[in-house]
Amino acid sequence: MYKYLFGPVPSRRLGMSLGIDLIPKKVCSLNCVYCEVGKTTKLTVDRMEYVKYDKVIDELTHFMHNKPTIDYITFSGSGEPTLNNRIGDVLQFIKKNYPQIKTAVLTNGTLFSNLKVRNELLQADVILPSLDAASQSVFERIDRPESSIKIEAYIQGLVDLRKAYPGKIWLEIFLLKDYNDTKEALDLLKQAVLK
Repeated sequence: MYKYLFGPVPSRRLGMSLGIDLIPKKVCSLNCVYCEVGKTTKLTVDRMEYVKYDKVIDELTHFMHNKPTIDYITFSGSGEPTLNNRIGDVLQFIKKNYPQIKTAVLTNGTLFSNLKVRNELLQADVILPSLDAASQSVFERIDRPESSIKIEAYIQGLVDLRKAYPGKIWLEIFLLKDYNDTKEALDLLKQAVLK
């Protein structure tokens, strides 16, 4: 029935969560070896309105008309949600029209080096970024990023977000045997997290 909404689904961390997918399958800035959605078909850092704002708002308004019991509206799905340049507008619409419902953004965090992206996400209640490596070589091996993404800028973007963001950040680290589980890789991750 809906093209851009999914659920609500029960989540251990977020309770009943309605998903919003702002990206067509599988547009992402990473091509992670472990991705549950599969291989990235469009590897990019180009932000655009991949899914039209009006279509998402129409579906959300229709869904919310019946006053469903949900705890969070979560941006996630088929790719990297911050690639949609209207994510801030959708967050603003939710905050204005459904202030009783919290918002969460599941993101790989690669665009946090962009001040505009960070500012758009300040409206979210919870941001769940991922960080799987703290060296360029391990990052390229496990997350296979778009070529312009450098791990130093990625980590600094996370640090900059944390400094400005008043909400909760739940950092996700995926450890994968023989990829990022060496003592050196773990020590570098620890140093990055402590920044």
